[in-house]
Amino acid sequence: MKEKVIMYDIFFEYLIRYPFYWSFFHSNLMNPLIYIKTLKKAMLLYFLTFDYVPISSNLKLLEKNLASIINNMANRTTTQKLPERQTEQSKHIIASTLFQSLKELPAPLSHSQCVLHKHEILICGGSWNKNCYSYHTLKNEYKFICEYPSNVSLVGHCIVKLLDNNKDSDEITLLSFGGKYKHTLTMKYVSVWDNNDSDDNEVSKLKKLNKYNKWVPFLDNKNCPIYIGRDKDDYEGVRAVIGGNNNNLLFITYQRKNISVFNLNIFKFIKHNTLPTDDLICYHCFIAKPEMMKINKKNFEMILFCRSTGLSIVYDEETNTFQFHQLSVCTDIARFNRYAYVYTNNFILFFGGCNDSLFNHVISKSVHKYSIRDNKWIPFKHTLPIPLSNCIGILNDYNTDIHIIGGNNENILVSTHMKTIVNSLMNKSQPAKDKINFVIQHWIRIEKIKLGWINDFEEIIIKYVKNFKLSTVFQAHDSKVNSVTFSADGRKIVSASDDHSVRVWDAESGKQLKNFRGHTNKVFAARFSPDGNTVVSCSENGTIRLWDVDKGTEIMKFKRDLDKIYDVNFSPDGKYIVSGLQDSTVRLWNLHSGMEMLLIGHSEDVLSTQFSPDGKMIASSSNDKIINLWNVESGEISKQLRGHSDRVTRATFSPDGLFIASCSLDNIARIWDIKTGKSKMLKGYLSKINDLKYFPDGQKIVSCSNGKKIGLWNAKSGKKMQEKINFKKFPNILSVIQQKYILLIKKTH
Repeated sequence: MKEKVIMYDIFFEYLIRYPFYWSFFHSNLMNPLIYIKTLKKAMLLYFLTFDYVPISSNLKLLEKNLASIINNMANRTTTQKLPERQTEQSKHIIASTLFQSLKELPAPLSHSQCVLHKHEILICGGSWNKNCYSYHTLKNEYKFICEYPSNVSLVGHCIVKLLDNNKDSDEITLLSFGGKYKHTLTMKYVSVWDNNDSDDNEVSKLKKLNKYNKWVPFLDNKNCPIYIGRDKDDYEGVRAVIGGNNNNLLFITYQRKNISVFNLNIFKFIKHNTLPTDDLICYHCFIAKPEMMKINKKNFEMILFCRSTGLSIVYDEETNTFQFHQLSVCTDIARFNRYAYVYTNNFILFFGGCNDSLFNHVISKSVHKYSIRDNKWIPFKHTLPIPLSNCIGILNDYNTDIHIIGGNNENILVSTHMKTIVNSLMNKSQPAKDKINFVIQHWIRIEKIKLGWINDFEEIIIKYVKNFKLSTVFQAHDSKVNSVTFSADGRKIVSASDDHSVRVWDAESGKQLKNFRGHTNKVFAARFSPDGNTVVSCSENGTIRLWDVDKGTEIMKFKRDLDKIYDVNFSPDGKYIVSGLQDSTVRLWNLHSGMEMLLIGHSEDVLSTQFSPDGKMIASSSNDKIINLWNVESGEISKQLRGHSDRVTRATFSPDGLFIASCSLDNIARIWDIKTGKSKMLKGYLSKINDLKYFPDGQKIVSCSNGKKIGLWNAKSGKKMQEKINFKKFPNILSVIQQKYILLIKKTH
């Protein structure tokens, strides 16, 4: 019995890091003979890692001395620290061009669970790690939130975000439950990145310290603890989604092949059922299809994949019944689970995974793509930079990037954090990466169009930059276009024109989706909100209007008898808009209260305004040849950038917020270091530079000029990378999205 106890301690502390051994171990706990005969390799790994025996590959000798080794270990503590992070792993550089390496996790992590909250990814513990962190997607930094209680062991737990109707709330509630050693906890979270609390509000701070950002028991309406899970069931590797007509139902799938429905309003299970599969369901893919609720509010559809099992699960809320439909599973992924997965644009993307085989263990580096609409698996030749299992995948707040976090690489627990661009995985065919880096849209004016009253028409055309292969044509406005911008997810385009209209387009097909009418003068600029649900526009007669993209209606109008408003932009959190005016002022508007802050510091027309990525600064450029950087909180100028010798038509932040790129009528573009105030010039143009933009990776800048040119520049060195000439007219306005798309239009006058 003593040997059994010690072996349990060894494996419980160590093999949890090696899921394929761990799973086999706890299913044969009381049979030491199986350990000796089948887990020799795992034992050797353990001993070598912690230096309990000399390095040796003689497994027969190890087997012979196993009992004495265990007895010797009985006098040693069974609680061990994690092995130091491998030097090779910590210095690992992701070489793939498809996946960008981000700052490493604070500690190696696998079996983690993550939740998105605005610009934050909340990383909630994992095997061997009870710490919770917030990762800021704009800052590429981590902050500690809290840790799980000492009596909680995390082995395959699940985290869901409890839904409410207030999307703008700074507070969210998380539910943590399940795992091998069941727990049920909640946490009310407020951002650890919010530094706006005043020193005078100490009482509020103390309340937050006691109320927020810590795991506490899940309580019902009578403050009685609630435990989600049946005593007899194993919830290791559980997966769950929130659904139902009122978002009050928790759908739970777990081993061996169970599905349950827990009503969060009455704190009780209302349904248990068995999944039609022969596979062990754990560490699997389980997603909800929220668009089904829009079609039929009584039905809620979910999709599950695990090993060779693929299921469409439809729950009828009125009858409390399930319907199951088999889905195809490609042979390449049929042996795997423990993969990262993400649902986006009607596709499920799978990253890595392992087969849990004891004798022929495989960890995958493959990327798989499943089309929900077509029930079809689409070949994808690109792979992860390294094999990974037990990692987690999550979308950013704009649904433009997929983050892959932590996991196991062979027998090593990793601290890897990488991301990839959604659209790079969405192409129906994967062109060679050395042929196409991004797609460009440019303007061609059609001199003769047989459309009667339309005599001044514009088009927007998509081209490959390197191959310049025509892809799509958009029929645009019947007058000069002043502004064109992508939505954050790259699926829509908004344009503003002298024809007094603001229009929304489908970026892929070129179809016009909305035509907003309300402005009575030229519309100078139109931008999407960060969530893509709202458009803000500004006009020549001094009005700012907000539009509902889905409904196609006007939400609000700001009118203060102002001069011309040349530019308008949303803050990253969507709560404010900033505008630049002909009267030389910059104005900041609170969208909830309608309050206005006046920023005075320019002496002539303000031509462009933009928030920094973290929302703490505003950059404005003016006819006075100056770029002003404003502190949003105080409204004061924090820095002035001087160097241009003519009007500064555009100033734009780099994605990391450390630099500003600007262009001017002096035919020079500059890159400014915000900290030092120094700049370097992008030389090579002999004519007016009309616009320039950073690419989302911050490595490239694209510009357009009156010389009928588009230029690509290395943002770090300032050297020209590529140039395209021979446009029929002068390209004037740019918009960039997701590394690969550029919108380019030409003003006709």
